[in-house]
Amino acid sequence: MKPSDRFYSMIDYTSSGAESQPDIALALAQIQRDWVATYPGFIAARFLAGTEGGIVRAIVEWETEVAFRDFERKSDSKGRIAALEAVFKRLSTSGTRMTFRAIDVEPQPSKIADKTI
Repeated sequence: MKPSDRFYSMIDYTSSGAESQPDIALALAQIQRDWVATYPGFIAARFLAGTEGGIVRAIVEWETEVAFRDFERKSDSKGRIAALEAVFKRLSTSGTRMTFRAIDVEPQPSKIADKTI
């Protein structure tokens, strides 16, 4: 295993049910376009709707942790937070963020593949 340079920010947003997930994802995707996507090192933001209906997960990919930290230091955090709070209020949601470093793992051959059927 070796560390990758890629860095991820994952934000879990609460959802009152499956019917509200698309609106939450659309509003937060707009926040990404307006406040995040133009920064150097940003790669992509993806949104996942939890099958139980209670969560929308945003996965934001950065080229490196340094790029992410630079974004946090240089971006208009007050403006972005205000935009997020407006979405939170309008859609009755809230968010919790965690950050991750990727670890690349080479695929290992399956023991099943070695058996003749």
